[in-house]
Amino acid sequence: MKPFVAMFALLTIGAAAQETAQPGISTVSAPAMGKTVKGAPYWADEITESLQVLADGTRISHQSKATVYRDSLGRVRRESPDKITIFDTVTGYSYTLDPKSMTVERLTMGTLLMNRQKLFFFRKSAAPSPEATAKAKAELDANVAELKANLAQLGEALPKLAKRNNPLTESLGQQVIEGLTADGTRATETIETGEVGNDRPIHIAYETWISPDLQTVLMTKHTDPRTGEETFRLVNVHVGEPAANLFVVPADYKER
Repeated sequence: MKPFVAMFALLTIGAAAQETAQPGISTVSAPAMGKTVKGAPYWADEITESLQVLADGTRISHQSKATVYRDSLGRVRRESPDKITIFDTVTGYSYTLDPKSMTVERLTMGTLLMNRQKLFFFRKSAAPSPEATAKAKAELDANVAELKANLAQLGEALPKLAKRNNPLTESLGQQVIEGLTADGTRATETIETGEVGNDRPIHIAYETWISPDLQTVLMTKHTDPRTGEETFRLVNVHVGEPAANLFVVPADYKER
């Protein structure tokens, strides 16, 4: 991934984590979750699937499954085959449990933020040697030069990114999914001819269905002729309070 694309992706993910309803939890380098929802408890299975059909008819498909729980306090537990994550919005900590080793990692829970004040972080310590100071200055100069180059690339790319990230949005009305009323929207993005070496326009569609009652995503569908179709859906949805012990780290787990 090119540097400016990586920077733009981080900014986009950070905004999404803060402002939109999430299908479960978004994790970016350190636990970060979206909007805390209180008073709408449920538990369900999350199914994520992808399907790509090659030119010769070969089908490549993948599926993953996880179980998500959310209580009335807004705490979230997410279980996959090899990991359990608890986001405790009451204490402000996240816990990542490894069932095989019976260990847990505790981290301060937060929202991903990027600003110019935090691009560089300095920690005071004992006075460094002249050699260490020179080395640190050289590394800092190199980082600043790289940052300026990345910002220049980002400046060139922003007009295209802004155009492409302003898709046509339409309402799909309502439908019942897993016994819940869901509001649907579709965003269509077009990559114009020649923008990425394409000899005709490429149309990409994003479909999202959100439950107003649970304030969470019930289903999404992303269709891109370059990569195929990706879907996310909640199944076996139970509206009600999950067991309280699901949001507590077992006493026999050791902190790592």
